[in-house]
Formats: sequence, structure tokens, C-alpha cells
Amino acid sequence: MKKISTFFERLLSKVTVVKSLVVVMLFSTLFWVGCYEWRNIIQPDTATVNSYFDVFLSAQDDGNPDNDWTNPDLIDYGLLGILLPNGWTVQDSVHYSIVCTDPSYNNSGILLYSEARSQTLNDSIPAPPGYYWWGSATATEASMVYFDSLYIEPRIYTGSQAGDYFLRYAIGDIDYWDRNPAEDISDPIPITLIDNTNVDEFLSSENISIYPNPVTSVMNIKFNKYRNELVEMEIFDLTGKIVREAKILNGLTTIDVEDLDNGIYFVKLNNGHTSSAHRIIIN
Repeated sequence: MKKISTFFERLLSKVTVVKSLVVVMLFSTLFWVGCYEWRNIIQPDTATVNSYFDVFLSAQDDGNPDNDWTNPDLIDYGLLGILLPNGWTVQDSVHYSIVCTDPSYNNSGILLYSEARSQTLNDSIPAPPGYYWWGSATATEASMVYFDSLYIEPRIYTGSQAGDYFLRYAIGDIDYWDRNPAEDISDPIPITLIDNTNVDEFLSSENISIYPNPVTSVMNIKFNKYRNELVEMEIFDLTGKIVREAKILNGLTTIDVEDLDNGIYFVKLNNGHTSSAHRIIIN
């Protein structure tokens, strides 16, 4: 996963075998800690042309037994890459948050578009025809010490051509040698872009209010314009697990969430024709 640069290879050739082994062990410790992978990606199945949608990403330890998240040197600039169809883009200032097993190390910030990182991704992970890599880096160094999980919330703007597409997501970090632009890359995730002429707006964000948000015990789901049809509701936690299900048959429905742990959740609504996802915070 991680390679020692040519510079260090030349450096090591000039020292004794014993010193070389010591140096290699020290640097391998730095290189092999801090390995993570995507845990969950919540992306809608459909979107409309010349519009936008939100995606919710979470990452976790990749399970490598050599990982040591207590290393105090696990501080670096992070990288997020998104493979997009031509004509699509991502809203700048993508928010991220890092949760650590020791809460005193929790940290958050923003990822900013980077032309250099986009080029690195496109050079090292060639995009198929009609697609390109959008790359971003954290505005400041992020700490992965005592890392437990990572959450990123990009907003993606669609193009003007309806059709069937897919997106991919890459996560990595920018070390001193730019050794590798991505620790993990998702499989292609399909999405259908439809013309918004005569699109059913029943489950759109404009027609739905979910409040209060943040919520402590009871959440209300209100349709500004309601019609008599069944809507299936599911609440997901950040791991993708369904923690609450309900059937909505009224313009205003109350959902009890008092027993759920504090944190970020996603409410998915589906009427069999379209669906929408909404972010809530329980505290």
C-alpha cells in the first residue's frame, strides 16, 4: 500500500545494514498505520437534471492487524475524490468529521477543491470516457490519532443530460511523497438522471418538513402538500443499519426516536415511484 521513495532508497543504501533495518522499521510503522476503507455510502438512485443531491459517506479501519491508531504522527491532509460524469460538479467546502475512540481527539473541518489533486487522481486512476475525477483536500491537516470513523457529506450538482450514470468515491491522504492518491475506491454506484419536466415533486425537499432538527425525543414529518398514498419511512444510522421503520398515511406524522443514540441519521422516504433522503441529528 505504501512505498518508500527513491530518495529514501538512496539514503538507506549509504548506511549500515543495521541502521537500514532500524530506519525501515520506523518508516514502515508510519506507512502501515492509518489505513481505512469505505463503510457506507448513501447515494440516491435517481436525481433530476440541472439540480443537486446530497451524499453521505462513512469510512472505518480496514481491519489490518498492523494498524496502530495511537501513533501521534497520524496527522496529514486528507483527500476525497469523486468520479463524475462530464458536466457534473461538487459544491466546494465539503464538511467532514473524524470520530476517535478517545473523544478528546475528535476533529472536523472542510475539504476544498484542488486542481492538483484532481489531476493526480486522473493520472493515476484513469477515468472512463465521459467521466473525470473531482479531487479535494482538507483545508488544514486532520488528525487520525485514535481513529474510529470518518464522515463526509458532499453535495453533487448534476448536468443537463438525462440518462443512466454511475459515481465512484475515493478516499486517501496526502503524505510527504504523494505515494498514493487513494486508500480505498468504491465500486461504481448507479444513478439515473431524469428530466425534471413533470417530475413528481411529492417527496421533494421543498414539499417535506422534518422537525425539530436536531431532535431529542419526537420527530415530525410534514407534507406541505399531501395526497392520500402510502409512504414507507426508514431511518438509517451512519453504518447503514435500519433503526426505525414506519408507514406514513397522513400529512403530519410523529415518530418517536427517544431510544436512539445521539448522532447523525438519515430518513429515507419512498412511495414506490420516487424516494428522498433527509439528514437529521439526534441529541
